[in-house]
Amino acid sequence: MLIQRFALSGLFFMLPLFLSAQIEDADIIFRELRVLDGVWFMPQDRGDRLEMWAFEDDSTMVGREVRIKQEDGDTVLLKSMRLELRGEVILYHLTVRGLNNNKPVPYELVLADRDGYLFENLEQDNPQKIRYRQLGRRELQVTTEGKRGNRTITEEYVFEREFTPAGVEFRVRGGINMFAIRTTGNFPQSDDLAFVAKNPQTSPGLGWELGTQFRFKGSGGFISVNAELGLMGKSSALKASFTEFDDSIINYVRDVNYHQVWLTLAVVPEINLKRDGRLTILAGPYYSRLLFNSISGTEKPASANKLFDANNDFKSNDFGLVAGFQYRLGKNEAGGTLGLRANLGLSNLDALYNRHCDDPAFCNGRINWQGVSLYYSLNLLGL
Repeated sequence: MLIQRFALSGLFFMLPLFLSAQIEDADIIFRELRVLDGVWFMPQDRGDRLEMWAFEDDSTMVGREVRIKQEDGDTVLLKSMRLELRGEVILYHLTVRGLNNNKPVPYELVLADRDGYLFENLEQDNPQKIRYRQLGRRELQVTTEGKRGNRTITEEYVFEREFTPAGVEFRVRGGINMFAIRTTGNFPQSDDLAFVAKNPQTSPGLGWELGTQFRFKGSGGFISVNAELGLMGKSSALKASFTEFDDSIINYVRDVNYHQVWLTLAVVPEINLKRDGRLTILAGPYYSRLLFNSISGTEKPASANKLFDANNDFKSNDFGLVAGFQYRLGKNEAGGTLGLRANLGLSNLDALYNRHCDDPAFCNGRINWQGVSLYYSLNLLGL
């Protein structure tokens, strides 16, 4: 019984040690630490200093810090680092010549907040504390604190990201758009119908879009390429009328709202205004295939006549350009992105007015889609 009491008492006093070896949401914090991946650069008088990190597996990152000799460009290893996720514990192993007989010294993550990630090993003299703090997307602050005799020694290094690691993001995207039918050129004319407009009159309509976005990131931090596939709903009103003279006289009247669904494929380069910045510009081509078309309103001849059905007023293939801006809302790759872009169709989609046009000089009208899109995308690989 006495032995059991001593065992329980010992367990009671050791309990805080076990608790101190754990931190809440260690897996999420370790995922945040992935931002270290890459090369960080700091110029110094004695030669440039580099801190380099890379993934070893899902729970391990390895790093090393080197100095590039100014006189001959040789590399001198200053220290080796290793980050490990072990259950609810994150350890930082530091190997420095002359420290602990050149063997790795473990430092435990004890705090993760807006001031950075603090690792501690109070049994050591120098350093006892190591703090990593990201200053924006491009700068990394590394601070060490230790004891030398009765004095507290603090050192601070600020590195700049030299290269952004290449990679890929898989994003889902959803948003709204406002499109209108753009008309140019000459269309068949008639003054004898209920509508006296010489050319079609159009007005925009509200639509939607939903799709996926593969973002291939370059290693320089400036250029990425977006490969996009998705569905886009477009709406627009059109009012027009004309008469076709052939073996018989056919009066066309369109006072309708078109509702369409397009399958869209786009390859859009994206450029950062500054390396790894939040604001980017993008522009590139797209191809769309018409999947669905319906109308509401007045159409003559009536839709019962398949030859003149308003659902067949448009051609099925569209080529064009997209251009706009994207702004990353979060501080890491898992954050969302808000985008605004313009869409300009370059293909002539007219399949109605040019059915029987003998003289293109008088009947060369073109119909294109143009509009703007506002969307939000989320990186699923970063979650």
